[in-house]
Amino acid sequence: LGNITPGSVYSFIDRALGAHEQRPVFKTNISEFASLREVTPQVPLEILRKIPHYFPESDHFYHLNPSYEDTNVEGSEHKTVPPYAIPKNVAIFKELQMFQSVGLLVPIDAKHMYFAAMDSKSCSLTPLGRHYWWLAKEAKF
Repeated sequence: LGNITPGSVYSFIDRALGAHEQRPVFKTNISEFASLREVTPQVPLEILRKIPHYFPESDHFYHLNPSYEDTNVEGSEHKTVPPYAIPKNVAIFKELQMFQSVGLLVPIDAKHMYFAAMDSKSCSLTPLGRHYWWLAKEAKF
């Protein structure tokens, strides 16, 4: 959401350490975190608020097809398959890729969102994505 808090600093450090290195311990007795710094969110809030639109339920699978991939246009030198890119779907796909880039969703049975779209697979929310789904549904940001 763009707020750098002591908890987010701890989370960053914890993820940066390898599996066999010492783990930092984070203890606190507070009711809410104070923001140390505010930055531009990696996913704009107006896009983040769309999570419930794309995922009506937190456990919903969003089905993709090749029409979501903007490079899937006739005449391309790489493999293309119908249905070809549809601008509306391409715009949705770019937003879904933003969610994936910050760990809010994952492609199902595919290594990358591109392959999920080209192979007509799906994507789903991660546990963190389900948390932000709830926040957006309850208009908490």
